Amino acid sequence: MALETPPGGPYPVVPAKKGERCIVCGAPLGKDDVALIIRGRRVPLDRSMVDTFLADEEKYFAEKQPKAALFQEELTAPAGVAQGGISWAWFLFGLYVLLSLIFGALSGYRAVSRGLQPIPYFFVGFFFNAPGYLYVLTRPSLVAKGTVPAGFVKVPTTLAPQKCHMCGSDNHPAASKCSGCGAGLRPLSQSDVARVR
Repeated sequence: MALETPPGGPYPVVPAKKGERCIVCGAPLGKDDVALIIRGRRVPLDRSMVDTFLADEEKYFAEKQPKAALFQEELTAPAGVAQGGISWAWFLFGLYVLLSLIFGALSGYRAVSRGLQPIPYFFVGFFFNAPGYLYVLTRPSLVAKGTVPAGFVKVPTTLAPQKCHMCGSDNHPAASKCSGCGAGLRPLSQSDVARVR
């Protein structure tokens, strides 16, 4: 079935299916009614409502899109281009949140390395971005150079086992006697037991 459509409405027209309702007036559709194929979606219309729909496509087609969708289809976009769009407000808001997380993390990390409380400085970087991070960089350090900030532990160094000069057996770096032959050894480090005493 072919339908004459006014200029500006070059959409394929197919017969309406049983049980469909007009997107404009909500009336159940009959065998003489139609459906337009727009962006791959059926838009069922009462034959008398086609002109009304084409006069304000965006308004009626919006009902076919998910509610509160971030990306909306643009009916006026030329064929062959991406149909998704995002408003500048949403784009800028997303960019702000991304930068906030980056500068918040940098500020918190820098605060920890200076011996400062990380949470307040995270939020300084989060809300003020680059200026907040610069503010954290200007704070005086509460940790002496070369020391470990509070809340952190120094990573212990692990020494390799030492070989006995008499028999060649491997021994603990803090051992004073060889476990193989009993020869005297020169300890490379102090044992934890000796440290506690």
